[in-house]
Amino acid sequence: MPHAPINFHKPAKSPNALLRHLQLKGLGTQKQKVQALQALEFIGYHRLLIYMRPLQDPQKRFFATVQFDDILKLYDFDRRLRLVFLDAIDRIEVAFRSAIINTLALDKACGPHFYLDAIHFKNGQAHRDLLKQVLGLREKGNASVKHYYGTYNTPALPPAWTVLEAMTIGQLSCLFSDLHLDHRKTIAAKFGYDESVLVTWLKTLTLLRNVCAHHGRLWNASITADAPKYANVIKAEFPSQNNCGRIFARAVVVQALLAKIDPASDWKLRFKQLLTTLPTAVLTKASLTTAELGLLPGWEARPFWS
Repeated sequence: MPHAPINFHKPAKSPNALLRHLQLKGLGTQKQKVQALQALEFIGYHRLLIYMRPLQDPQKRFFATVQFDDILKLYDFDRRLRLVFLDAIDRIEVAFRSAIINTLALDKACGPHFYLDAIHFKNGQAHRDLLKQVLGLREKGNASVKHYYGTYNTPALPPAWTVLEAMTIGQLSCLFSDLHLDHRKTIAAKFGYDESVLVTWLKTLTLLRNVCAHHGRLWNASITADAPKYANVIKAEFPSQNNCGRIFARAVVVQALLAKIDPASDWKLRFKQLLTTLPTAVLTKASLTTAELGLLPGWEARPFWS
């Protein structure tokens, strides 16, 4: 039996009213009232709410000694975590674009317009789906795409390097997974991992990128959709299957790819440094641990992260 519809009747509340509401639930503010009102004004109650929940009991009352500043510490850590991942995903996305172009556009059997021939894709439907995406790029306003259509008459569609530069990371991920197996293997060889692994890695980084770009909660999220497939050569670096949805599994993927793309990258050092700023004192108040991130014990000392 479907539930009877419930009418929404909650009124909007001012920052002052919201702060009083939180105080009634046991949240301490001490000398933080000005800071709290500033945060409720410019960050917003409902964005901060997802950082409050771990600090509350099942009745949504705050644990003893929890202060408003504790919420902000979790929020700020998560914000910086998103930025660190976005920086890495940006580099990985660019690398995959370049790898596909350099592999196929330079191949005499493929060429700059390889994507016009269905033979380069795993099936006809995948090829038709891509062509629909390419046709839709003209409406997106990309400068390179506009330049092509304003300058050339034939071929009717732009070369691969123009098309790929205008694609989103999600479209790029679909393109890679839809290429003919032989092409995927050749591209994957540049990164040193099996093509079936890289297909899942691009999908998982696409999802991660969208969570980060849209300010989603990351530090203790369990993102079970599109979890990355383990690469056999570094399987020991991944957390257990139960923690494959935690951010640490994605961090392993990022570091594995960056180590191939740019061995001099300092991303792993920045990630490790950021993890040392996790507000563990705040987590202690709620009986939480770093297990919320899916970290392997002693991970930071392993050669993979050194």
